[in-house]
Amino acid sequence: MVNLDNSDQIKSLDASHCYESVVFLPDQCESGWNDTQKMVLPDNLKNASSIIFAGMGGSAYGGRIIKSLYPAEIRVPLDLVNDYHLPNYAGENTLVFAASYSGGTEEAISCTSEALSKNTKLMGLSSGGALADLLNKNNKLSYTFDPKFNPSEQPRLGQGYMQMGQIGMLSKLGYIPTTESEASEAISFIRLKSKELEMESPFTSNPAKILADKLKEKVVILIGAEFLEGAVHAIRNPFHETGKHMTHYYILPELNHHLLEGLLYPKTNTTSIEFVMVHSDLYSDRIKKRYDLTKEVIGKNSISVSEINLKGVTKLSQVFELIQLGSFVTFYLAMVHDVDPAKIPWVDYFKKKLSE
Repeated sequence: MVNLDNSDQIKSLDASHCYESVVFLPDQCESGWNDTQKMVLPDNLKNASSIIFAGMGGSAYGGRIIKSLYPAEIRVPLDLVNDYHLPNYAGENTLVFAASYSGGTEEAISCTSEALSKNTKLMGLSSGGALADLLNKNNKLSYTFDPKFNPSEQPRLGQGYMQMGQIGMLSKLGYIPTTESEASEAISFIRLKSKELEMESPFTSNPAKILADKLKEKVVILIGAEFLEGAVHAIRNPFHETGKHMTHYYILPELNHHLLEGLLYPKTNTTSIEFVMVHSDLYSDRIKKRYDLTKEVIGKNSISVSEINLKGVTKLSQVFELIQLGSFVTFYLAMVHDVDPAKIPWVDYFKKKLSE
């Protein structure tokens, strides 16, 4: 197991520079926001009656984050498609927002092709590739970012471009109310928070290192609520891909209608599971009460609970605070497991077999 305070050991295992990409999250977000605010967006994209996000894995985080962050503010229905096909209702008044970090995701490209055939409103976001080519060929809006702040070249570690880029484009089109000051505050906040999570911060005062070490032998179950639902989903995936660690997530209040009765068996739950509950002072009062009661019930079943207490002053700040913490925790998990955080051998195996 790598000593989390030994930078030489960490750098030796992290040959692909994943750590640098994690540290660069604020710069990715800043680039995504600033680039999109400079774009000239066609007026015909501003009057859609519904929005569909088409993307897979990390490229779909932005849609989930926006849907949970702005449920009362977004002015049209928003749907998510993590598949090859658009829903039947997609038509001329639907805005399809295709996202693929690499630009080569076959499901996103399939949905983009269907959007073209259905003559929907259409725009996309990527670092280039076939998606950007398809959009440009058909004279559709395409934000192609320069991934210079993702030296690992791992899409899951370049999500600041994707998430803040999607937020930036939809806010500029008038669908969500994110302001320049709100975005700037969130970016400044996570830039400051990064210092306590980085490699130079010792284990004893580094919450990401402490949590990674605590979780190393446990199946992790994340719990969040309301505006953080999309962010909880966004940190679950890196637990798998970066940390190589089995993790699930559940959302309040839905989990209260079923999960509590599943705590009893198997009896190994008491030693094999760690709940990680994401606490926010910005939750509604009813959710705060459910949060406390849920924590109590888990404890009565003798299962351990860790808490993440978010400190951001706005919901947007807390979303990116959680994403940042999750990125550091999952990187350090890879270190304690003594595995290369960049490599995804089983995903690569699956894709290879699928293409045969």
